Amino acid sequence: MSDDFDASGRGRGRARFQKLASAALNADVTIDQATTIVNDLSGTIRDMDSTMSTFDQTLVRINRDLGEFEDLLSAIARTTVRLNTALDNIDKLLAGPVAIGQAAVSVFEPATKATTAMAANAAGVVGRFLGNKHD
Repeated sequence: MSDDFDASGRGRGRARFQKLASAALNADVTIDQATTIVNDLSGTIRDMDSTMSTFDQTLVRINRDLGEFEDLLSAIARTTVRLNTALDNIDKLLAGPVAIGQAAVSVFEPATKATTAMAANAAGVVGRFLGNKHD
């Protein structure tokens, strides 16, 4: 029983009771603070859930768009192959007339040069003839 009194003879039980009451009040405040944090965290988690749902929908759209883009690139690749084949066929078709045209030029080139020289010669003769007439 001596533990229940201090040196002045007053009871220590009252001080202990005050400490317990103070601790209980502090615990109550702490619980209120924890409840506020949990409630705020609950709202944050709901917002994150909504954000993740939106993000998931965005990923679905991105995957769909990437699939469509891949299909488009495949179609472009197929079109490019067909275009190259068509251009090769056009090159083959044009190679014949070009070769014929080049052969014709090479055959007629000497004749063209000779004709040009003859025309120049004739012009000189006519010019001299006309020049002498005026004398």
